[in-house]
Amino acid sequence: MAWITDSLRSAIAAVKPFGGFGQQAYAAPVFTHQFALAAYQSSGLLRKIIRLHANDRVREWRDWQADKDTIALVEAEEKRLGLLDKVRRAEKLRGIGGGALIIITAGEHNQPLTPDMVRAGGIVAINVVSRWQIRGKDWIRDIATPEHGNPLMWEMDGDSTATKIHPSRVICFQAERLPEGSALSDEEAFWGDSRISQVQTEVARYDNAQRWFSELVRKAKLLRFGISHLTDYNPEELGKRVALIADGENSLNATVYDLPTKDGAGNDSGGEKIDDYQVTWTGIPQMMDAFAQGAATVGDTPFTLLFGRSPAGMNATGEYDDKSWAKIVGMGQEIEVRPCLEKLDPFLLRSAGVAAPDKVWWVFAPLDKPSEADEAKTFDLIMTAVGKLIDSGTVPARALAEAVQNLIEERGYLPGLAGALAKLSEDERFGLNPSDDGSDPSSLQAGKEGDLSSAEGEEAPMEAEAPRRRAANDKKPDNP
Repeated sequence: MAWITDSLRSAIAAVKPFGGFGQQAYAAPVFTHQFALAAYQSSGLLRKIIRLHANDRVREWRDWQADKDTIALVEAEEKRLGLLDKVRRAEKLRGIGGGALIIITAGEHNQPLTPDMVRAGGIVAINVVSRWQIRGKDWIRDIATPEHGNPLMWEMDGDSTATKIHPSRVICFQAERLPEGSALSDEEAFWGDSRISQVQTEVARYDNAQRWFSELVRKAKLLRFGISHLTDYNPEELGKRVALIADGENSLNATVYDLPTKDGAGNDSGGEKIDDYQVTWTGIPQMMDAFAQGAATVGDTPFTLLFGRSPAGMNATGEYDDKSWAKIVGMGQEIEVRPCLEKLDPFLLRSAGVAAPDKVWWVFAPLDKPSEADEAKTFDLIMTAVGKLIDSGTVPARALAEAVQNLIEERGYLPGLAGALAKLSEDERFGLNPSDDGSDPSSLQAGKEGDLSSAEGEEAPMEAEAPRRRAANDKKPDNP
């Protein structure tokens, strides 16, 4: 009957998520703006992979290597411009397809900007844009120039006309470069192969498996109504019959099938049968983990970090995964984040009012804070190395003392030390010129019975009731 065929079509449409397993095995190598954003917003796992890489690359930020006043100036400028959050956002855009920081100063944006043009407070703002908000114009194809593959000018749509922005003001956060010779436009070749493009196939398989599993869970709750002579009912009669059964079972979550009218003995049975849908769950967790491991592997993200546990049936790998993740993040920081920041820093330092920007440098802060035991061990090793430097005499005492004090302050080994040292004169602080009381230490020598006497041998006066001073490590006499 026609209505049965239509119902079958409806049933197939209802379980359509179970079909098309291989439909997403291959996708376009280059994402459009809409495709990238749709993929990012539709998958929680994909968002987490992109965010983890972006957040951890800047989570602990960087440690400036300079004197205290200079560091304070730079950190205040970074805070004023909101640099940490903007670099994080640009890193997230790098994972989606590409982004850029634009240095905003007074004057025309289409004119070149050099560091010596920036005065204290000269950077008005640093803004974040997506790669799809700016367009490169007049791409340089001359292989003999360092600017090969870059545009002569960037263009951004404004309210009424396009705004031209000089490349010296644009710091691009590009994705991984595609192999040379790829049949792509200059724009696509410049921005490269995003992380979202690299992982979307495996993430889609994981998301599909999750959806199919949820459908299976829903199906496991179905009641199955067996009705004899199902094909003999017209739609109206069938609807009434199913509604009556559903009311009796207090459930609408059901499927209907044609119940055979003969029992095992060949006799007519008739009537209806209600039973539960049976599902075998064995092996499903391992299968889900297999899809999850594929997504974690392609996304360069440890399984334990991505899902908060070890894969089913495997031993805990937390410590190994932490070390592996630190290496992955560190490599991304050095290869991708550092070049962007080093292009920005000459402008940033001058805008911060740093007197000698060429003498200021920085390192990425450690991703994880070490334990107290590790801190103590590190401190002991540093002090041992300092002792060897003192013994070697290769470093001037004042310079070494200043460096050690800065190190102790930067790492927070002795809280309050900086404030205490600031109250001292430089001579006292660095222990180079102790106060002179007018005496000549070389004129003192040991006298009789251990008394101190002058060079002429005269006995030094001592009060009888005052005990002789002992060094802190002298053994206390048994009978004082």
